[in-house]
Amino acid sequence: MMIFISGGVRSGKSGIAEQCIQALASRQNTVHYIATAKTTDQEMKERIIHHQRRRCQQSIQWTTWEQPLHLHELASQFGPNDILLVDCLTNWLANELFDEEGWEIEAVCLQKAERMLRTVSQLSTVVRALVMVSNELFSGGVPQDAGTYHFMKMLGWLHQRIVHSADYAILVHHGVPILKKGECLPWLLGMDGF
Repeated sequence: MMIFISGGVRSGKSGIAEQCIQALASRQNTVHYIATAKTTDQEMKERIIHHQRRRCQQSIQWTTWEQPLHLHELASQFGPNDILLVDCLTNWLANELFDEEGWEIEAVCLQKAERMLRTVSQLSTVVRALVMVSNELFSGGVPQDAGTYHFMKMLGWLHQRIVHSADYAILVHHGVPILKKGECLPWLLGMDGF
C-alpha cells in the first residue's frame, strides 16, 4: 500500500502521516521514519527537534534513518512487515538535484527524478505500507531562476507519477486531511477531517 500526503508548509501533513502509520501498524510491524531533511539553519534544526519529540510521545517505536540522499541504498534494509514514512519528497528532491553540478540541465534533473521514482516504486513493493509526504509549492506562479524552475518542474512530475501509483492521496489543509484518491477506510475515519 502506498499513501501520498501533501500540503503547504506547516499544514500538519507530517502529523497526519504519523497518524496513518499508527493506524496501520500492529505488533508484527517495524515502523521506520526516513528523514530527508538536512540541518541547514537554526529554524530547520528546531523543526527537526519538534518532529523527533512528537514521535517520542507516540505509542509506537520508530526506527529513524537520516537519509537526505540516495534512498535506494536503504531498500535492502526493509521487508514485508515494515511500514515506512518518508518525510519528505520535497527535501529529498532538492538534495538530489543540488548535490552536484548539472541542476541547470533539464535532462540531468529528469534522470535524477526518474531514479527517485524507481526508488519509490521499489520501496512500495518491498514493504507492507509506504507513506510519502511532500509539499505543495505550486501556487506562486512560474519561477524566474533556472534552479527553482527545474526543481518545481521535477517536483510536479514526481507528484503526478507517485499519485498515479498510490492507493491513497491526501491533501492536508489547515491540519485537515482531504482524501483526493482512494476509498475512505475505517482507519481513515478516525482521523480529523474524515
